[in-house]
Amino acid sequence: MMTADHFIKLSKKGEGATIEYKTCTEQISESLYETVCSFLNHSGGHILVGVRNNGEIVGVSPEKAETLKANIITAIKNQELFLPCPYFTPQIIAVCGKTVIYLDIPCGQYVYRYKDRYWDRNGDADIDITDQPELMLTVFERKNPHLFEERIAEDLTMVHLDHDTFQFCRNILAVKKPEHAWLQLSDEEILVHTRLAKRDAATDELKLKYAALILFGTDDAIADFLPRYRFEAMFHMCTYNQYNDERQFPNRYDDRRTMRCNLIKVYNQLIQFTERWLPDKFYLPSGTTQRVDLRLELFREIIANLCVHADYSAGYACFYHVFKDRVVTKNPTRLLPEIPEGQLTLRQLSNYTKNPLLVRVFHELSWVEDMGSGTRNILRYAPLYYPGYNVEINSSSQFIFSITYTNVSQETGENVPRNNILSQETGENVPRNDEMSQKTVNDDDLNISSDDAQKHTKATIKKHKRQQGIISLIRQNPGITIEEMAERLDANERTIKRDIEALKNIIKHVGPTKGGTWIIIKK
Repeated sequence: MMTADHFIKLSKKGEGATIEYKTCTEQISESLYETVCSFLNHSGGHILVGVRNNGEIVGVSPEKAETLKANIITAIKNQELFLPCPYFTPQIIAVCGKTVIYLDIPCGQYVYRYKDRYWDRNGDADIDITDQPELMLTVFERKNPHLFEERIAEDLTMVHLDHDTFQFCRNILAVKKPEHAWLQLSDEEILVHTRLAKRDAATDELKLKYAALILFGTDDAIADFLPRYRFEAMFHMCTYNQYNDERQFPNRYDDRRTMRCNLIKVYNQLIQFTERWLPDKFYLPSGTTQRVDLRLELFREIIANLCVHADYSAGYACFYHVFKDRVVTKNPTRLLPEIPEGQLTLRQLSNYTKNPLLVRVFHELSWVEDMGSGTRNILRYAPLYYPGYNVEINSSSQFIFSITYTNVSQETGENVPRNNILSQETGENVPRNDEMSQKTVNDDDLNISSDDAQKHTKATIKKHKRQQGIISLIRQNPGITIEEMAERLDANERTIKRDIEALKNIIKHVGPTKGGTWIIIKK
């Protein structure tokens, strides 16, 4: 929704590739519809009605504002004027005591014409390209969804890119790949090296592609050139099925992060969101003392795929939903014709790369690997993270990816105990993360027994069982950390610390916080 403050800000920017001013105080001019067609065929834009060419806000006739709005809506629905018919809704706003109209024109998915003429945007001008075959070809190529990242973004310069993001990438490479070429290259040289930009053969001018904007753009530049670009990360304290049943779960989310920054920052923030809300499963590969964060090994692949395989020409948001039992991603994308719509498998997508330029930069940063490796990594780490995992993929107007990461009761939302599983390395039975065997626990360690259980509340019994689990884990491994206890007992670290405080007459930690050991005082 456009606000008065934002309208004033746009009026001060001046006309350009995505901003146009129209006076139209009493009636809608023919040129307004030509601009609508131009913006649809180019990259979308803002039309401010009631503003002079110099940015002065004069307003439209207040008595005629609703009529002007209705005339615009009637015109864009008229197939004798527009083909295909676009869809947007004019907005009437009060600004500085004046009545103005704001038109937010999307970047069209198709090539549009107005009164059988094709229009395109060149700087701050609308150009009739109907009788210019080369320009017509350019527009039709632009509308190919598989070429969007390759398009030159007119008027985009190095000023619109974020130097700190380039430096962030260099810092990553300095640790992972100390000999990497980027460490010796300037920002411009990195863009040319990765084909995100090219120099005009005649003028030597640096031409930046939309891929450069998506990966390295400042927040303001992305808002100007891709006004509908955004990522939404949401955490829901419920199962996926409960979320879809509003009778059970009327609240839509419990935590939300909206991102309108470049893709490098988006990836980093989604990783942080994952660390915040998904359980960290302890995993120690055979033959090594270096633990692996299964959570990040698995979900960094899913996050990277969400980022680099979206269709950024469509103007729809990308979503990252975390539920109590699964993660669901949604992004606009139009796959190749040979990939069928509907239900798909991971293997059907193993060799598909929608945006090669975006993928190349993510590959340099080691966020994606070779073609098809993302699928292999998901298939490798998913059963280690949760043996009962289930992947569902549906491709239609949105590309929807879903992976179940734990077993949760659909009625209560509580974790469901499961039988032990075989270790992937040794073949021996190992306890599940959410199930702790009680056979080695002595009830005398605590002031509760199974005979007294009926006298206590469900929460109290759960707490005592968890405390029994802590004692059992210490017996098995005196060097165990609080983090590992929390993981094995399916609890958060604060809860474990409270339990340890309650057990201070039974257990004791000696030595440094990191590297110390636990001893059991009461035998």
